[in-house]
Amino acid sequence: MRIPKDDTVPQLPKANSWNGTTVKAKDPYALMRDSNANTRLTAQHYLWKELLGFLVHPDIDTRAADLRVADIATGNGIWLHDFARGKPPSVDLHGFDISLDQVGPKPWLPANIHMHIWNIFEDVPDEFIGYFDIVHVRLITVVVKNNDPRPILANLKKLLRPGGYLQWDEVDTIGCSIKSVPGTSASNLDALFSQLKGYDTWKYGLTQIMDENGFTGSMLYTYEYGLGNARFWSDVYVSTWKEFAENALKTPEASKKLEHNAMMETLNGASIMVPKLVWVTKKIDGTEQ
Repeated sequence: MRIPKDDTVPQLPKANSWNGTTVKAKDPYALMRDSNANTRLTAQHYLWKELLGFLVHPDIDTRAADLRVADIATGNGIWLHDFARGKPPSVDLHGFDISLDQVGPKPWLPANIHMHIWNIFEDVPDEFIGYFDIVHVRLITVVVKNNDPRPILANLKKLLRPGGYLQWDEVDTIGCSIKSVPGTSASNLDALFSQLKGYDTWKYGLTQIMDENGFTGSMLYTYEYGLGNARFWSDVYVSTWKEFAENALKTPEASKKLEHNAMMETLNGASIMVPKLVWVTKKIDGTEQ
């Protein structure tokens, strides 16, 4: 069943809504929120789009003029801005993140894009329970605790109307590798990336977890890029690592040396290769129990 729609756009209480300032609560984000990080997010977005060939998977219908879409961990909001192109202004778009420091000024946003500060582990605001037709989330591996995505999945489900769709995009941190042309060393690049990647075994069971926790028909799609695009992607991952090294590792001399050596290997023909994972699933609508 579909919840009747009206013209009211829910807003979080003022204390938790974006007011164009910084987050009051401590921000545990492991990376950076400066202009270089914003540039990386934008480049990363378009590389994802080129590889996947879509923003929303073709299994999900996006034609409704009154579509309601949420982008969780929206970052700088580039996914929502891209999705809004060509859509009627009646399409209702919302971005959620623990910080909106990377989002453009509120007066500059399209009228149908609304941004909210929200911690994914906190209660879903009443205004948004069962509100969205589509929930999109990408690259939140670092916030999954104890190798268990179920607390996050439960909140994502609450955002969806019955029969609504979830698209969850991640990277395969176990199936990744370093490729190099013959005769090229990649030991430093491998060491660098090993500090960034994890062993997130929950991803290999997420389809089943979804189907056991209020979703149905869950599917996993895997996408891999070729060697022709390897340098583009590898530079994104090195940029990500640089943010992580500065913000979390805090070993400037060792990190600077490792980065230099890794980039020399990159110039000689070594790159980081990371498969992309996309889950598509539908919230049970009450008739599919």
